[in-house]
Amino acid sequence: MDEVNTHQQLRPYYDPDTFNAGYSSVFKPDQGVIDNHGFSIASKLNIVSQSKSKVTKKLRESGMLSQLTTGLKSPSRNPESSAEEAHKSLADMEWSDLLNWRSWRAIGTQLLEQFLKRYFRHLIQQPFEVARFLLQVGEFNPIKVDDRSKITLEVEEEKEDGSVEDDEEEIEYFPRADIGSQEEETQAPVNHQQHAQHSAPTLTKKIQPESLHTMDILNSVMDEEGTRGLWRANNTTFIYNFLSVTLDAWFTGLLSPVFQVPDPFFIDIVHSTDTRKSVILTVSASVFTGLVLLPVDIIRTRLTITSVKVGDRSLRNLLRNWSWRQHAFSLPLDLVLLKIGDSVATTLFSKLTSVMLYHLFNIDRYSQTMWYNTLEFMSKMLELFVKLPIENLSRRAQTWYLLRAKARDPFPVHEDNLIITPRKYKGVWATLQERDRTHELWRGWRLGLLSMLCGYGLKMMNLEALEEEKF
Repeated sequence: MDEVNTHQQLRPYYDPDTFNAGYSSVFKPDQGVIDNHGFSIASKLNIVSQSKSKVTKKLRESGMLSQLTTGLKSPSRNPESSAEEAHKSLADMEWSDLLNWRSWRAIGTQLLEQFLKRYFRHLIQQPFEVARFLLQVGEFNPIKVDDRSKITLEVEEEKEDGSVEDDEEEIEYFPRADIGSQEEETQAPVNHQQHAQHSAPTLTKKIQPESLHTMDILNSVMDEEGTRGLWRANNTTFIYNFLSVTLDAWFTGLLSPVFQVPDPFFIDIVHSTDTRKSVILTVSASVFTGLVLLPVDIIRTRLTITSVKVGDRSLRNLLRNWSWRQHAFSLPLDLVLLKIGDSVATTLFSKLTSVMLYHLFNIDRYSQTMWYNTLEFMSKMLELFVKLPIENLSRRAQTWYLLRAKARDPFPVHEDNLIITPRKYKGVWATLQERDRTHELWRGWRLGLLSMLCGYGLKMMNLEALEEEKF
């Protein structure tokens, strides 16, 4: 009442009973919210409750309530009535919206835009991924500029010496009569040599980069095989990435009812009812996806290390040679374990970062965007340090599996068809024992670090756009 008196003292001309600002309802301190007819909300709630009770009573008397609760499932239903109901349900469908070409055009346009965006980004990344791949599985002895100049000088001197010797040789001005028999004798070994070269594997020239930097690797590949060599295994890599995301989502949706947790693709793990089960579900789906796509991954390795001018480079034709019944158990155990380790490491760092930041430090991507992006960047650096050796060993194991050249292998490769000299692989433990070359397991870290720095920089530049309201 003191507040009312205060308002009356400040505005003595205001009368709440007669003042009308055109609102559909007005608040009065002694009566509450009143509409234009003078009824309060409380009275309306009473009317609604009474009307609901009356409707419920009528439904019970007519027996309609039991049918509604059971979904109209009565044992003695007439088949003619069921046919009429089905006809009504089909007629009730919004066919105009279903057959509206504008909605389908909008959906098609969005899908096409997403496809072109992802494929264009993939085209930019592919040459750098090829360089890192070759750097991890290849054995390189970089040629310095001084050594190349020495080699070219030696070749030029040999050519000059050969030309002098040719000038000093005597010329036969009078050919002998038995020259025809000599030509027949020389043609026979030449034809035999050509047939032998055709049956043997094609000898591919190995790339010789000046250093182990990414651009030098790309320049050497382009010198030997042209621009096409930079985008080797381009479509296979794109299909592998697409199938990886698709199968991961499929396995997650399939296993989520088994673990009795919501699908992480629809509800974030942070908001899951059981975080531990959701993490196990995500890791399991990632492992299953990696094992199912293992043949495609091996084919991608084959297309990356072989020359673009040799052999069949069709993913469809190569997959026809694969049989899970015949070739699954012939895979080396370390190859399979390394693939599982790669899938687990990738999933744990990418999925558990947000969970750990939220539950341990109460930091999420919406309320504290700057801190979240910074700590996520540090987590990705740790992921790069852990994942690179596993990825390196996995690709070396796949390369030596392709070079086994056994009759039962689906994708045999001859070493003469490779564009690099493969790094020798005798197993995980033997590779780790080579302490003078252990640092080679982290080859490709510059490219990975540069990619993370670019991503972090873009996020910090768009910090205001990333700040969203949390509900």
